[in-house]
Amino acid sequence: MTWSPFILALSSMPLAIHSFHLPTMSGVVGAGVTSIAHPIRRSMRESSCHEGQKNDKPTSEEVDYGLYVHIPFCRRRCNYCDFAIVPIGTKNAVQSNGDGGTSPGFQKMNQEYTNAVLTEISMIASSSHPNKIPLRSIYFGGGTPSLAPLSTLSEIMQAIFKSDNSPFRLKQDAEVTIEMDPGTFDLKALTAVKEMGFNRISLGVQSLDDAILTSLGRVHRSSDVYQSIELIRQVYGEEANYSIDLISGVPGLTLAGWTETLSQVVRLYPRPLHISLYDLQVEKGTAFGKWYDNGNTRDDDLVITTASNTTNVIQPCHLLKNAPGCIVMRNYEHYEISSYAYRDSNSGETHRSKHNQIYWEMNSQWYAIGLGATSNLNGVRFARPRALSDYVSWTNDLNQMRTRSQNNVAHSSWEPWLLPSAESDEDATEDDMLLDIIMTRLRTSDGLDLDWIANHSKSGNSRVEAILRGFKLALELDLGERIILPGRKFGFIRLRDPNGFLFSNNIISNIFMETECI
Repeated sequence: MTWSPFILALSSMPLAIHSFHLPTMSGVVGAGVTSIAHPIRRSMRESSCHEGQKNDKPTSEEVDYGLYVHIPFCRRRCNYCDFAIVPIGTKNAVQSNGDGGTSPGFQKMNQEYTNAVLTEISMIASSSHPNKIPLRSIYFGGGTPSLAPLSTLSEIMQAIFKSDNSPFRLKQDAEVTIEMDPGTFDLKALTAVKEMGFNRISLGVQSLDDAILTSLGRVHRSSDVYQSIELIRQVYGEEANYSIDLISGVPGLTLAGWTETLSQVVRLYPRPLHISLYDLQVEKGTAFGKWYDNGNTRDDDLVITTASNTTNVIQPCHLLKNAPGCIVMRNYEHYEISSYAYRDSNSGETHRSKHNQIYWEMNSQWYAIGLGATSNLNGVRFARPRALSDYVSWTNDLNQMRTRSQNNVAHSSWEPWLLPSAESDEDATEDDMLLDIIMTRLRTSDGLDLDWIANHSKSGNSRVEAILRGFKLALELDLGERIILPGRKFGFIRLRDPNGFLFSNNIISNIFMETECI
């Protein structure tokens, strides 16, 4: 896998809102694992790297990390889903978050996966560290982590930071999130989740309209959503820190229906402290992808919006443009294209996702564990196998290699997430990662720091000048702005909300084309 096709695929989309889920990116086939070096980030961290480098361990609280843990179990694959998941069926799903009663097949599979995850954690712990690795956030994603047995979640959390041999420690204000689907947990299970240390819930709602949920292939219904939120209130209180995901651009979704959904969400009790709005993307290999081919659908009742097909459905841009007014007026900050954080009117505190912000920062590092998970450490992004059997085999092989090597082989030989691919070209890799930074930063309300680009790119000022040429049209059409602060040479650029965000892919594509000429 290379990063250029991924970035350019996003930039070619006609709309701006995408579900940007780095830790489980697609592109790794079969047993393959992929690493790619990031020379910009590597050069910045020569004195603050981690595993296998005893003298490189951070000694300052200024360096901290995120940790993503992938739990792949789902009741079934939704019609739009192309993530690395393992469907386990409704029967196992109903029973899995208890203490037993699941089928022997699921129990065996779950134990194999748990052991593989624990192996990854133990390999991190085996490295020579004078201190434990500080975590700003932990995020259990999937899949549907709330379908995992409670014993599995507890065992993984114990291994991460609770035992003497754990490789990590939590910072005082760390955010610990678990994704949960409505209807997959009860009061007992949620209470246990809180006791494990999870202080934030990401609730996969997607819609409050049962017809829309059906078209998406979701199992839960709107009644499950309200019941789940009541459980969250009972366990976490009236100030519960939970987030809600919604999907627009869905077949059958009208502007009136979308507006009603948003209105209902901001009036929920307790209110969600974070809302994510994603535009439906039709991916190859999904049920939607199979039904929709060259503008035709298998079922006349299924109409998916594209640039060339708008029959009987409102363009997603209209839905997304109308979202800010409904949400922002309720004290939500639109801080990233798909993300809204509640701002407390008294303290001014906003509830941005600490974990997602790590992915969007220019100077960021994160660990990732589990099926298909992608880490970013020491300037290397590394993707794990996406097939369950391949992932289990991979961790077993690494563990055996570690056991055999002992002191004869450097630790890095069995820590592949720190090793760049032998085929990596440093100059090409720098270009790819700069495009990644440009794309992710222009998705945020904070924007892109041009002085940072000038200071951390080999082409320096020339790179910034190319970015500004690509951003010129945004300035002319009042879709963006450039701000230069005292003492800064170039300042930073950002897109305006909502129109700049809606046309972000066009603007970012212009920038990409200009930077290709350097």
